[in-house]
Amino acid sequence: MRQSISYVLLITCAIFVFSCKTQFVQKSYETDNVPVSEEVGAMDSTIVKLYAPYKKILEKDMNRVLVISDNELVKDKPESLLTNFLADLLLEQGANVARDQNLKLTPDVSFFNYGGIRSTLPKGEITVGNIFELMPFENEMVLLELKGEQMQAFLDYIANHGGGSVGGVKMIIANDKATEVKIGGEKIDYNRNYCLVTNDYVAAGGDGLEMLEENQQYINSGEKIRDAIIAYLEDLGNKKQHVAPQLDGRISYETSL
Repeated sequence: MRQSISYVLLITCAIFVFSCKTQFVQKSYETDNVPVSEEVGAMDSTIVKLYAPYKKILEKDMNRVLVISDNELVKDKPESLLTNFLADLLLEQGANVARDQNLKLTPDVSFFNYGGIRSTLPKGEITVGNIFELMPFENEMVLLELKGEQMQAFLDYIANHGGGSVGGVKMIIANDKATEVKIGGEKIDYNRNYCLVTNDYVAAGGDGLEMLEENQQYINSGEKIRDAIIAYLEDLGNKKQHVAPQLDGRISYETSL
């Protein structure tokens, strides 16, 4: 049986391949059916050959080693090596972005939504591809200014969900509430404002965090969180340092006497 293929499909594939170098504007098109033959097969082979170098470049970048980890990092609650590492990384990178962009807010607390952490990080070599697997979303870094009471409500949410990925905070979960809260080593003050660094999805009330929409100030840095993670790990690797987070008791449960 003779099969046919549309010129439109071939043209579309060709445009996709060459789009990295040349811009095309399609003003009109015609369609026709062409019997599959050796000539068409040769055209298809040419497209594959043109695409191959770009595929190799992409694979090379995804396999690029950023840093070495002393342990496998797996997420868990109330805290874990992975959630602590990501939260501390975000807190530091958020402060760097605030400084570089001359923002008026400096992060006091950081937060990664638990469901947004999509994989583990391996022991040994961590590659760019590992970070894309960990965080496949195009979320951007956002700084929120919250009143002390709003910050408490946010931390109560975390407590009610059994803990999570937070930095800059130490607290005890009691009756599904955040108690004995300390931010930056000091007891939470309801009469002052705090800055939370997180992603734009959470800042918009995602994952049931509607209380964050009532913020006093919202600043989208325009910085992709995944890019910030890659930059941080690459810098760590260039300094010949390893990823070696610790459990520090930042979130614990009330113990009964």
